[in-house]
Amino acid sequence: MFSLIIPVYNAEKYLLETIDSVINQTIDFEKYIQLILVDDGSTDNSKKICEELQKKFPNNIDYKRINNAGPSAARNIGLRLVNETSNYIGFLDSDDKLSSGALHHIKDFFETTGRNVNIAVLPIYYFGSRKGEHKLNYRFLKGNRVIDILNEYDAPQYFIGGSFFKKALINKYGSTFDENLDFWEDALFMNKLILNESCYGVVANGKYFYRKRTEKNSLVDTSWLSQKRYTAFLKNSYFVLFKWSKQIYGEILPYVQYLTAYHIKLYLYPNNRDSAIEIMDTEDFNLFIIEFKNILCQIESKYIVEQDMNSYYKELLLKYKQEKYSFSSSVDKLADKNVTINDVKFRGIYLVLQGHFVNELYEMKKEDRIYLKYLHKKIYAKQILLDEKIEIWGNKVRDYKYAGFKLKLPIWILKFSIGLEGKNFNIILNEVNIFKSLGKKILRTKKAYFGKAK
Repeated sequence: MFSLIIPVYNAEKYLLETIDSVINQTIDFEKYIQLILVDDGSTDNSKKICEELQKKFPNNIDYKRINNAGPSAARNIGLRLVNETSNYIGFLDSDDKLSSGALHHIKDFFETTGRNVNIAVLPIYYFGSRKGEHKLNYRFLKGNRVIDILNEYDAPQYFIGGSFFKKALINKYGSTFDENLDFWEDALFMNKLILNESCYGVVANGKYFYRKRTEKNSLVDTSWLSQKRYTAFLKNSYFVLFKWSKQIYGEILPYVQYLTAYHIKLYLYPNNRDSAIEIMDTEDFNLFIIEFKNILCQIESKYIVEQDMNSYYKELLLKYKQEKYSFSSSVDKLADKNVTINDVKFRGIYLVLQGHFVNELYEMKKEDRIYLKYLHKKIYAKQILLDEKIEIWGNKVRDYKYAGFKLKLPIWILKFSIGLEGKNFNIILNEVNIFKSLGKKILRTKKAYFGKAK
């Protein structure tokens, strides 16, 4: 009934754990599951592990060894080995795991809610060096359901692990992974099918466990050190997705624009943006920026602004589109930000607080003032200049020069507010109660201090 494809490469450390998560499914492994292991020339004990398991389950496990052809070739060979009797095809990476009831829930979904749906995906949960869940798991909050990408554009799917397809769908389109690509071949495989179907199912009561390795040597982690991850990637991934959308729908769907905006922000993350500068010479980097801007020009600004990412990322992306990000659209969110107190000193009958208001949302201006308010009185802070800024590819996206402050207040003031006064706004940032802060750590300091305000 199920054919699960696992591409294997030097996975001896995790492979048994991964395969055990398949063998120990609540549905009968020997009755209902075909496990296809494609070893892409491993040099560790992965080959031995695969062969021993194949001997133990000769009717369920197919093992094929190839010679360093890449994950796309491995998955394509896996597709060719799928049993004729299988109904569903799924993908699992060799260091990840499925929850014990995952396949049961996928089967149940396809037979009930998703009878007319050909694609279903599981929510992703991290384990290993990182805990928690994937940001896109908000799609599963309403339970098992069908997502129509024409009506719900902000529900992108691009990860192949934990994704399942009716075999008839794969056969209908003759779907394969592009073996010329080193990156994102799984997202293109996935989204070509989603674009053709215009919908996919989310199965909330199963889980896909994605391992974040401590050693940071997965393909995802190391991909940013390759030149192919930059200009070539933009041309062979995002632009290809745009082309398919135009061919099928006559336009770049909002779903595709949102998905691209969601993914392209990865280039701006500190380690990734630094890698871009380190591995490319000036000419190659300039070509990359040209293509980067060309991609952004295909995306409506609203799909960038709606992303859950740092404001200065949005500002830079819009700058590359020759547009501006309006601070007024996010000023209300400033009330959720707190000042940070990093030094507290007693000076006679006074308490001196020194800190800063550094956050991703707002860059303080010279005329902005931090103040303390108690009863009906205000005490304005002295501005302390900081030497702290954030630059991305030669663009200064944040300069926190004016974000530092020093406040002096009488020690008998036990309850007060800390606010920010700007040209067109006035916002309370912290409500402070000295007595409560002792227990709740409301104000932060570097050593012993009152804790962070609520």
